[in-house]
Amino acid sequence: MFECDPLEANRLASRIPSQRAVPPFVLRPSTGDDLGRVAALLEDAYTTKLVDDYHPNVLNAALPVITKPKESLIRSGTYLVADSGGGHLLAAGGWSWHGPVGGVAPRDTAHMRHVVVGSAYGGQGVGRVLLEAVMASAREAGVRRLLCVSTISAEGFYEDMGFMRLADVELTLGPGMSFPAVQMARAL
Repeated sequence: MFECDPLEANRLASRIPSQRAVPPFVLRPSTGDDLGRVAALLEDAYTTKLVDDYHPNVLNAALPVITKPKESLIRSGTYLVADSGGGHLLAAGGWSWHGPVGGVAPRDTAHMRHVVVGSAYGGQGVGRVLLEAVMASAREAGVRRLLCVSTISAEGFYEDMGFMRLADVELTLGPGMSFPAVQMARAL
């Protein structure tokens, strides 16, 4: 478990004074009890952060699918939440051996999964702390390369975290429903 003490939280919050201060939080593995809270976090973030990069028709079709976390991922032990207590999640994300749409990769390759930061805490370092912990967890499990299917909106964040853009992709979310995204990768 990783803790963010009050001084670190205040340092993070001071980076962007116009946003809400970052409360102290603990990074911990998610549990089945977090399923609804992660879904709410995904809905909060995606309905506010994706509007500038996606057509409203694409978002209206995609949001019911992309805001629903997979229970198996939440219970995997490799998915972390930034918990400030009382059931309030600031961010969440993790990794898995399987990609978001399945498939098999080389034995030392894993996938970033459903990384999200609440809209009130974007740009304040919470996502960076979370992603560093996720990458450390993956590295400890023997992962040497992480793949990521990023939203168009989060591409810059992943680039800042050392990921390289590989290609534009279209995720198939259902029959006749695709979602533009960016395939990225990073060595660990």
